Amino acid sequence: METGYIKFEDIDTNKPVVEVKIVDGTVWLTINEIADLFGTYTLTINKHLKAIFKEGLLRETDVIKEYRYTRNEKEEYICTYYNLEVIIFLSFRIQSLYTKAFREWILNAFCEYRKKATEPEVIILFNTNTRKSTLNIPN
Repeated sequence: METGYIKFEDIDTNKPVVEVKIVDGTVWLTINEIADLFGTYTLTINKHLKAIFKEGLLRETDVIKEYRYTRNEKEEYICTYYNLEVIIFLSFRIQSLYTKAFREWILNAFCEYRKKATEPEVIILFNTNTRKSTLNIPN
């Protein structure tokens, strides 16, 4: 499975540069990868994940993929990956230099997308019952 990636460069300058490779519309990271990315502990990530799912902001079935790996015939591991939506939600709940840079990347990426869009008006609707977004382009 190709998961994509998120990484920071120029960390020492207090203005990290965010590089994101999106594969098939998302990025998939493990809890350990997210904790490393945001410079925090896995316990912190787990705490915020539980709150996000408990509050109904995201549905686990929509944003998680589990993969089974076998090292040999007797050892099997399940690795849980979380998609870009989860990573974005976490970035707004955790305060660090890295989450701030990532939030700025999110806003800049959206603004750049809007500038390149050929349609003069785009409406994004979010249905809280179905938890789905719909893109509408008025005529």
